[in-house]
Amino acid sequence: MSRILLTGASGFIGSHCLNALRDRGHELHAVVRTVKATISDGVTWHYRDLREPEQAAEIVAKVQPELLLHCAWIATPGLYATSPENVAWLQSTVALVEAFGKHGGRRLVGIGTSAEYDPGDRPCSEDVTPISPSTIYGKSKAATWLAIQALAQQHGISACWARLFVPYGPGDSPRRLIPYVTNSLAAGARVETTLGLQVRDFIFACDAADLIVRLLLGQVTGAFNVGTGVPSSIRSVVEYLADACGRRELVQFGARQPAPGDPQVLVADMTKVERCLRWSAATDLRAGLDRVLAAMGATVGATVPAAARDEANRT
Repeated sequence: MSRILLTGASGFIGSHCLNALRDRGHELHAVVRTVKATISDGVTWHYRDLREPEQAAEIVAKVQPELLLHCAWIATPGLYATSPENVAWLQSTVALVEAFGKHGGRRLVGIGTSAEYDPGDRPCSEDVTPISPSTIYGKSKAATWLAIQALAQQHGISACWARLFVPYGPGDSPRRLIPYVTNSLAAGARVETTLGLQVRDFIFACDAADLIVRLLLGQVTGAFNVGTGVPSSIRSVVEYLADACGRRELVQFGARQPAPGDPQVLVADMTKVERCLRWSAATDLRAGLDRVLAAMGATVGATVPAAARDEANRT
C-alpha cells in the first residue's frame, strides 16, 4: 500500500482519477481548494490553494506521499488558454515537485495536454511530433514537463507526463462542446457551431482516468498520450447527438468561426501506450456518447448561456 497525494481531486479529470484510485487499497490524500459538499469515504481531504507555492510545499511536507498525481491546473473554459494563471501553476508545480523530492517521494505523474504539440496533419507521437505550443496554456504545460524532468533527475524521482487529448463524460463543464450540444438539445435551443470539420481524439473520462492511474502505479517513465488514436470530426459528434434526439433542425453548422489558431487535426498516436502498457480505451465514441445521452434527462429545461456557445468549438 502506497501513500498517494492527488491534487485537483474535485476537477473533471481529477475526480475520475479519485474514483479509480479509491478502491485500490492505497492511503489516499486528496487536495482541493474549497470544501466540497460530498466527501468520499476512504479519502483524507486537505484544503489548500495550490496556486500558492508555499501551500504546495507545505501539503507535501505534511503528507509526505510516496506517489504524487498532479491534476490541479486552471481549466476554466474560455479562460484557460490565455490566462496568466497558467504561469502561476507552473511556478507552484515546481515548488510542489521540489518538496516531493526533498521528502522522499518516489514517483509522480503530471497531466499535460495535446496543446503542447505542433499537430500538423498526422497523429501526434510523444517522441516524434515537435513540441511547439501556441497558447500560454500549452507553453506553460510544456515548460512544466521540462522542469519536472530536471527535478526528477536531481532527486531520483520516477516521472511520467500524461498528455491529455479531448476528454468528455460525467462532470464535464457545461461550456464544453458535448455538454453544450446535449444541454441545448434538451432545452430545444439552437446549437451554433463551426462547420465542424476539425478532427479530434475524444476519450471518455473514465478511460482517461484508468490510463492515468495505470501510469501512476506503473514503472514506465517519460511522456505518454492519453487518447484513443481514433479521429472523429466535430461535425460527426454533433450530428450523432442531434440525430439521437431527433433534433437535427436545431443544429446550425457554420454559425460560428473556429477559434484563432484552432488546429484542423489533433489526434493521438497511441502506439507507445499500446506497446509499453498493453492498454487501449475501453469505450468507443458512440458508446460514450450514448452514456452521455442516457444522463441527458437531468438537463431538460436548462438554459444555454451565450458564453457556452462561444466555447463550444474549443478543445
